[in-house]
Amino acid sequence: MTSSRPDLAALAARTRSLPSLRIAEVVLQTGRIDELKPWYVAVLGRPWSVENEPTPTTAIANQHGDGGKQVHASRVRSCFMILDIEQAAVPYGQLFALFGLPGIGSAPGKDPGLNHMQFKHGGLAELIERVEILRDAGIVPHRSANHGPVTSFYYRDPDQNVVELCCNNFESLDDFVAYLNSDTFKGNPSGIDLDLNDFLARFHRGEAKAELLRIPS
Repeated sequence: MTSSRPDLAALAARTRSLPSLRIAEVVLQTGRIDELKPWYVAVLGRPWSVENEPTPTTAIANQHGDGGKQVHASRVRSCFMILDIEQAAVPYGQLFALFGLPGIGSAPGKDPGLNHMQFKHGGLAELIERVEILRDAGIVPHRSANHGPVTSFYYRDPDQNVVELCCNNFESLDDFVAYLNSDTFKGNPSGIDLDLNDFLARFHRGEAKAELLRIPS
């Protein structure tokens, strides 16, 4: 691992050989969520698949990675729309979301627009391969999380935009959607934060996937 700036040309030569990515989720932050919600339903022609109205009891202790354009979905009003769940849309369609944040547009770092971008991988092994290649070049996630439906690693680009690299935790669309609709996810859409080094060590020890991705009750 290096502490200096990564050699981006050398890194590009390595990542070029990895499987291609697809954009899986776009999240906008806004101070006018009640206006944007019906507008996007009308324009995009899809209902909101999941809506979250946080209460004081949804705040989760010991969360990390906050700051700048990084928030936990449990702490804000949020809604998620499955844009395309046709069989051709693999894996499991694309998501569009809104995060309602107080004070948008009133201070630096609280501008309206993009909150983060998500790039989904074909599986956990593929995701970890990329995460470790980036880590070895000195690019490490500021937050690692198991949200329940997906496992995610969050990075900040040079402009401090948040880029989420993730993979699905379920093998089938039915199981994926069932978890989205479960009381567990509705009560805690953030899931749990992960210790990066511990998680990678457990993966390389061959820990069973079901245990590796389990969210303690």
